[in-house]
Amino acid sequence: MGLIRFAIIFFLVYFLISLFTKYVMPFVVRLLFRRMSDRVRKDYEKQMREKKRKEREGEVTIRYRPGNNKIITREDGEYIDYEEMDEK
Repeated sequence: MGLIRFAIIFFLVYFLISLFTKYVMPFVVRLLFRRMSDRVRKDYEKQMREKKRKEREGEVTIRYRPGNNKIITREDGEYIDYEEMDEK
C-alpha cells in the first residue's frame, strides 16, 4: 500500500510541475523580460534627455583635455614630402 501511495503522489507532483513549467513559467518569464526591457528603455531615454539638455542643436562644444598634447618627432614615423605636379 505504501509503494502505491508513493507512486501516486510522485506522479501527481510530476504532473503539477510539468503543468506549471508549461503554462505558468512562460508567462512569468515574459513578465520579467518586459519589466527589464522597460527599465532599460527608460534609463536610456533619461540619459538621452540629459545629454540633449547639455548640448543644444547647432551649438559647437570643444572639449580640451590637458596633458594630451603630443609632439610628433621623426622617430614616430616616416615623413613623405610631396611635390605638386602640373597636369598637362
